[in-house]
Amino acid sequence: MSSTISSAADAIASNEDLLTEILLRLPAKPLLKFKFVSKEWFSLISSSQFCLFHARRCRDNASFTAAVLLFHCDTSHTPPTGFHVVPLKNQCSKVPFFDYLGDSDVRIMQSCNGLLLCRSCDKFQYLSYFICNPSTNKIRIVSFPQAEVDGFVYAVNLAFDPLKSVHYKIISIRRLVWVAPRFQIDIYSSKTDSWSVKVLNFTKPDDVWLNCGVFCNGAIHWEGGGRSSLHLDVENMCLKAMPMPARMLDVPEGSYGESNRFLGESRGHLHLTVNYKPLCLQFNIFEMAADYSDWFLKYRMNLETVVKGFPEIPLYPDEEGGNQVSALCVIRSKIDEVSTVVVFVNGKAISYDLHDGTLTKLCDLEPCPKIHGHQSNYEAFHVYQYFETLSCV
Repeated sequence: MSSTISSAADAIASNEDLLTEILLRLPAKPLLKFKFVSKEWFSLISSSQFCLFHARRCRDNASFTAAVLLFHCDTSHTPPTGFHVVPLKNQCSKVPFFDYLGDSDVRIMQSCNGLLLCRSCDKFQYLSYFICNPSTNKIRIVSFPQAEVDGFVYAVNLAFDPLKSVHYKIISIRRLVWVAPRFQIDIYSSKTDSWSVKVLNFTKPDDVWLNCGVFCNGAIHWEGGGRSSLHLDVENMCLKAMPMPARMLDVPEGSYGESNRFLGESRGHLHLTVNYKPLCLQFNIFEMAADYSDWFLKYRMNLETVVKGFPEIPLYPDEEGGNQVSALCVIRSKIDEVSTVVVFVNGKAISYDLHDGTLTKLCDLEPCPKIHGHQSNYEAFHVYQYFETLSCV
């Protein structure tokens, strides 16, 4: 029997096509270990073609979903682990995160399909940016091009679609001095390992936030406080206007004002979630139309009744400052539907299933320092999805 098994294993190992089909069905984490079985396996799993096929297969069988959510409270509070971690998969409660950097002052600026754009600050307050894949413990420091005119790096964004290419682009937005409010976009390509300088010059409205970009369907999207914002078509290097929903659009009955807005994407869909006063537990999830003509109401949630079934999640009436919804993340398990919404409310991370209406407590959130003038220990912050991936930097 053992000789039969051995001969079958040898036959599989010697057939690269068959071996590839088997390995493509495995998650990224074990594949990173299997690379060291032999030189042949290392070469196969490390190849650009294998990484591309693996990403596409994960997309097709809906296994390319976030393992954990990562966040910081603010720029002054760092927990002992460096990041607050909210596990989404039972087998992933710890992230192999930045232990090898020896620098605790690291901030995630953007999560993009398995790669993270990060910023660190040394003891001299010098800022540096890098791209990393925590799964592989690989990083690449971003070296910005020499400026031809006076200015400074105002914002940095990342564009990476593993379903189309193994390469990524870095969008550097430089604020030009003495030419207010003018901005210049430079583009770095990992494929050529070079910068295209002065790709685009533009002005922006005051209420568009360029340092909070969301990459979706080949474009970087920026949230705006008014009725119009901007998005950048990275492939064609074209800056376009993007509508924003009017304040109090399709407001739930009994609400008198918006509390927060959360811009994000999942599986090629751009979402904007709004919660409303007084209790801040009613939500509208808007989705951007494919032609960017406008937003439409995709889902409406009311968590008040469901949360009351969890005594460990306190509820606060409006006169006491209201419920503090610090962040929200929409997660699709399939391309054509929204499956769950993760909400950070009153110091708890909870997951709400949009299909059956069930609520699951994920974890307690570590308290953040109080902000002067605020009654709550919690504040709004950005949440970043961490994917286990083979992607190279």
